[in-house]
Amino acid sequence: MRKVLIVVLLGLFAARAAFAEKKPLLLPHWAHTLPISQGAIELLADAAEQSSSVETLLKELEQTDLVVYVTDVMPRVAGGAISYLAFLSRDATARYVLVRIDHWQAVSSRERIALLGHELQHALEVAAAPEVTDPAGLARLFRRIGWEGQKDRFETEAARTMGNRVRRELAGGDDRRRATVVAAHPSSKSATSAPAARW
Repeated sequence: MRKVLIVVLLGLFAARAAFAEKKPLLLPHWAHTLPISQGAIELLADAAEQSSSVETLLKELEQTDLVVYVTDVMPRVAGGAISYLAFLSRDATARYVLVRIDHWQAVSSRERIALLGHELQHALEVAAAPEVTDPAGLARLFRRIGWEGQKDRFETEAARTMGNRVRRELAGGDDRRRATVVAAHPSSKSATSAPAARW
């Protein structure tokens, strides 16, 4: 756990350096969801813009005592999960968790957003359980509200549902963009000269 905390602190310094070196992306001020890598900054910006469900999760987290650090640069673990949430620590006013989205594996930008929604749903589950104050408490919570697929790897139906909801939102955004393109550039052929396109 100490190693994870050190990496989080280093990530915070790295993110601050990234802000100093280049103009940062214009993110809404999320006090409870903090990106600690340049990739996480971009992921949060894209997710909040493209998915209303992720934006709602971010707003809901603002009303809790949970602070969520988000990164994509944690050391890769062979056979490790593509994304996960880990409990870090607590103090008198807040509890701290880490969400990691793996950037080493071949995952599309759309899937990263869905994974973020999945993990932020887990974060809300933790926020709703004030008894979770350490990693052992986190494990007890997820055993109670979900299941343990592999050792120390937990899942809940709500998080799965959220991930799928975000995927549908992103696919719907593609459909709307296609419709806009078709409306702006209608075919010169008559509608009866060819079958309707299928996307």
